[in-house]
Amino acid sequence: MKILITGSNGLLGQKLVHQLSADKEVELVATARGENRLEHREGYRYRSLDITNAAEVAEVIGEEKPAVIIHTAAMTNVDICESDKTGCDALNVDAVRYIVEACAANDVHLVHLSTDFIFDGEEGPLDENAVPNPVSYYGESKLKAEQIIQASNVKNA
Repeated sequence: MKILITGSNGLLGQKLVHQLSADKEVELVATARGENRLEHREGYRYRSLDITNAAEVAEVIGEEKPAVIIHTAAMTNVDICESDKTGCDALNVDAVRYIVEACAANDVHLVHLSTDFIFDGEEGPLDENAVPNPVSYYGESKLKAEQIIQASNVKNA
């Protein structure tokens, strides 16, 4: 099975590459913006990908044709999301739209990582039916991304 990971230079992306690259049944493509910052190891191939560039997203996903995309890339610094809402939207909302469009065009299953920041923290534990109520722009951006995915016909988790 071919799996493409976005945000492979980030903490979670690095851990996923480390785990999945050991699986001989997985053809792994690790992507992030710029140079590869992962340690050299067998079992994966790196490809630079700017997820804020719609054409680049369509091109890379169209060429790679993965069965699954694990989308870990995001702007996660809550304070920076508040001060740079345009940048936050580009990474957390627009990029998800581009990925969803490419997944739809290539019949790719999308695994999208969200956050508990879509909730206000007043109650817990929560289930899938809990009503979102973000109190930060970061949370709002991640909720918008979830809504884009839910409104699509893309297979997702």
